[in-house]
Amino acid sequence: MVRYFPSNGQTVLPIHLGFWPDNPSSPGDLIITKAFSAKLPVVCRHVHSKQPFGLFRGENAMNYAFSTFLLEAVIVIFFIKATCFILRPLRQPRIVCEIIGGMMIGPSMLGGSRNFSYYVFPPISNYIFTNLGLMGFFYFFFLTAAKTDVAAIAKSPKKHKYIAAISVLVPMVCVGATGMAMRHQMDKTMGKPSSVGGIAFALAFSSFPVIYTILRDMNLLNSEVGKFAMSVALLGDMGAILVLVFFEAVVQANVAGAKAAVFYIVSVVIFSAFMILVVKRAFEWVVDQTPQGKLVDQNYIVMILMGVLVACFLTDMLGLLIGTGPIWLGLIIPHGPPLGSTLAIRSETFIHEFLMPFSFGLVGLYTDVHFLSADAWDNQLAPLVYMTTVSFITKFISVAAAAAFFKVPTRDSLTLGLIMNLRGQLDIMLYLLCFRKHVVSLPGFTLLVLHTVVITGVSTPIISFLYDPNRPYRISKHRTIQHTPPSTEMGLVLAVSNQEALSGLITFLDFAYPTTSSPFAIYAIQLMELMGRASPVFVDHKLQKEEEDKEGDEEKGRVDQMQSAFKLYQKKREECVTLRAYTAHAPKRLMYQDICELALAKKTAFILLPYQRERLEDNAPTELVDPGMLSVNADVLAYTPCSVCIYYGKGRLRNAKVRSSVDQQHSIQPSRVRQETYRFVVLFLGGADNREALHLADRMTGNPDITLTIVRFLSFNHEGEDAREKKLDDGVVTWFWVKNESNDRVSYKEVVVKNGAETLAAIQAMNVNDYDLWITGRGEGINTKILEGLDAWSEDHQLGVIGETVAGSIFASEGSVLVVQQQVRNQKGGDFFLNGKFDYKKLVSPWSCHN
Repeated sequence: MVRYFPSNGQTVLPIHLGFWPDNPSSPGDLIITKAFSAKLPVVCRHVHSKQPFGLFRGENAMNYAFSTFLLEAVIVIFFIKATCFILRPLRQPRIVCEIIGGMMIGPSMLGGSRNFSYYVFPPISNYIFTNLGLMGFFYFFFLTAAKTDVAAIAKSPKKHKYIAAISVLVPMVCVGATGMAMRHQMDKTMGKPSSVGGIAFALAFSSFPVIYTILRDMNLLNSEVGKFAMSVALLGDMGAILVLVFFEAVVQANVAGAKAAVFYIVSVVIFSAFMILVVKRAFEWVVDQTPQGKLVDQNYIVMILMGVLVACFLTDMLGLLIGTGPIWLGLIIPHGPPLGSTLAIRSETFIHEFLMPFSFGLVGLYTDVHFLSADAWDNQLAPLVYMTTVSFITKFISVAAAAAFFKVPTRDSLTLGLIMNLRGQLDIMLYLLCFRKHVVSLPGFTLLVLHTVVITGVSTPIISFLYDPNRPYRISKHRTIQHTPPSTEMGLVLAVSNQEALSGLITFLDFAYPTTSSPFAIYAIQLMELMGRASPVFVDHKLQKEEEDKEGDEEKGRVDQMQSAFKLYQKKREECVTLRAYTAHAPKRLMYQDICELALAKKTAFILLPYQRERLEDNAPTELVDPGMLSVNADVLAYTPCSVCIYYGKGRLRNAKVRSSVDQQHSIQPSRVRQETYRFVVLFLGGADNREALHLADRMTGNPDITLTIVRFLSFNHEGEDAREKKLDDGVVTWFWVKNESNDRVSYKEVVVKNGAETLAAIQAMNVNDYDLWITGRGEGINTKILEGLDAWSEDHQLGVIGETVAGSIFASEGSVLVVQQQVRNQKGGDFFLNGKFDYKKLVSPWSCHN
């Protein structure tokens, strides 16, 4: 049996070669070579009608299309994953690794081998491979568009709109002018004005899906420059869609006359109206049918994913660009929970990990570096080289200059210029479109793919070197509890992700005893994982307006329980506490940036975090509670612009009912409302963190419901002591004791120890007193002799050595634990780039980094 496969317009030459591997002699075996000469409508190959009986029966599985396709799938996924692993230390984004991995199976590398091409990638199976690759692109565009908040365009600042317009128009004009000046060197098809305009458009605009994907890989989504770049790219994309429609109309007019262009515009209007008036309302109905806090029904998700194929079919049937259907469908999906987040959960892994490798394998099969020869230079490659060079230079200069004009810092302007030049999936799809429409030849397509790899591969390490999102947090001013005057308002950031943790933190704040003379300004931020959205969202609930869109109202309802708790606490403590509530939607690995930025902007003295540990859900023993939140605490401790307190609530303090200072002042019969007394202890081992902990404990001494014990640990015979730290410790302890000497509820002790074992024994001996709260410093500046031998047993770096010991199950204490870390100031006031310290690790990271 002979089956005919279309050649997709490729210039191919079917040849029957008797000397091919294994000397295939069965009649009808026709195979294509990579020699591009005659143009034929079909290629044919003998197809076996049965499945192979097995290797030991003399059957070759490679003679069967489906078996060959299975091997192709394994090979392309393997090479892409291997390339990602190898290039991971070089900070290369995933898109670069995937393009190179796809090229490895193409004629540029392994595909150049006759044996490999004949056995592994014959045309009979390439037909399936190619269509799966196109589907991968379509579903990627759909999913990225579904995460895009189109409503954000109206909220974008004017400077973003101006920069977006400049970043597209200036390069397009310059590249178009360069192309028109070199038309005499181009071949007939490429030299058409519509072809030059199409190439200029493809090189000039910056794609939001591409920039979002690369910034996500670089962990810059939540940075200031990252947010800026995505806003500008989104604005540019909306304009690019209109330009793309105009460009396609011009192409239709050139090919079939003005009547075809009119029909094309009419088709665009009809399709757009159908999507907005019918499909969008259907999506809104699906959201209405979904219970609050639940995922969308699986049947609806399957229908929507099937709708992507329907959108592709309709756009192709109407003569529109087939890739625009999934994009338009994704843009009208309500982003975020429940529909956008459910789509991401159900389909993201399959699309990115299975379908997209076929897409880049398809690109690799079309990419052949052997065609970059001197023969193709004059009329094909030279014009494209000049146009791509002009595109990069003009876009970089125009974006950086425009950003600098709007008073964006120089370093950020340069970084923004590089980010807007990044190339990726959508650009590759446009290059494929140009190739399919014969705007560029195979050498030109190969050059454009290599341009994508080089620009993106070189720019990303430079961006990592040039821009550090954590640099603003390294400040030289004091932002600590110790340096906050006692009779002034003290600001703090309270960051929490669940209701259980919030109740413990509020209990602690009451014990911290805010008063009318020393009130608290609390900036409470609820942390929510970014789901179904591309851009992180930071909501200031005080500034929210009533005319929010429907989606905003639903989202507000979903966090209403947490926000109600904030409002209730504010109302209960309004005389001595002011509370401002926020909600941050961000990837868990970037949540620390929202916390640190808020602390930096509000000039707070400390950040209050709940202790995070991996534990299983009570109702679902196989699922972790808040997985990934451990990294949030670790990153806040590493990059904080102020002091940090980590609270581990347990024992009696979990259900403690604490009176505020105002309650006690207005109490008519104090003896009747006198509550249970709680016992707190400060383990003072010296150093900056312990001095900060002592200053925090000093604020609690005014609370009549607690007794406070200070235990200072000293090294035997002053071994290992640092003179400067010892002097600072003595000063703080003396100040504290002089201030509280007359307070009957405060006591002070000193313990002399020789090593960590004696320190641990002394702390264990205090456990008989049944303390309700253990307060200690995390570890900075502690005499190493006091902790000698304990460091080896420490596993949880959130609490430090002593905090972990007291909180551990072996210690068997029912008391809660509070660990304090004082702000580490950047005394030199610069970063590694400005003060001359170059760290090669900024460019070359270990294999353990995210990619």
